[in-house]
Amino acid sequence: MLIGGIIAAGHGSRFKKSGFPQTKPLIKVGGRELLGRTVSQFQEAGIERIRIIFRSGNCSACSHYLIENFPQMRFDIICRDTETSAESFLSLLEDAKDHEEEQLLITTVDSIFSPGAFKKFINKAKEMDSGQVILGVTRFVDDEKPLYVTIDQEDGETITKIGGQSGDAVTCGVYLMPTRARLEAKNNKFSALRALLGHLFEAGIPFKAIDMGTVIDVDRPEDITTAEAFLAKSAS
Repeated sequence: MLIGGIIAAGHGSRFKKSGFPQTKPLIKVGGRELLGRTVSQFQEAGIERIRIIFRSGNCSACSHYLIENFPQMRFDIICRDTETSAESFLSLLEDAKDHEEEQLLITTVDSIFSPGAFKKFINKAKEMDSGQVILGVTRFVDDEKPLYVTIDQEDGETITKIGGQSGDAVTCGVYLMPTRARLEAKNNKFSALRALLGHLFEAGIPFKAIDMGTVIDVDRPEDITTAEAFLAKSAS
């Protein structure tokens, strides 16, 4: 069974400093909230159960938004103040520990994909071995600290290296985690998500990559304009 997971527990400090009154998951891009965009992508792909982690101060407003806008979906909500994306990621994995048969597809709430890209990722991932970690990647680098991956040139999918100063592509906030990966990460602590992924890679778990085209991370207020222009161009 494929279950969705959304990391929406960031501080959103850059937006707060710029005067945005709402919590980051509820900031609108192209007339729609980031949270709504992300949930809709899972919904369109046929995934009806999603685990989501919010910061405690945002949990009430975001939970109310979900109930009001997606009454047919099943949400497992975690309210927790985490300090890093790795801690949020592990919180979603820990919540899945009693469901060993599940694959958990995690994405970040602030990643903007072209229409249909998320569903294509899921459809392609379903054709791959369920015991692998599958990462969404992009060749569009617009991140302050990108996580590079090197991809086998023969099959175009197998990741042969994670990290470094360069590579064939960078991760873009989509992570399909099999049971083996969840068990390997269990009871560990990592300073950053890249450290967690590096640990799984070194543990011998196979990693595959699926190119998702251009992906925009809405990390800063100015990214909203970039994302909206990208969405308008993608729709034309």
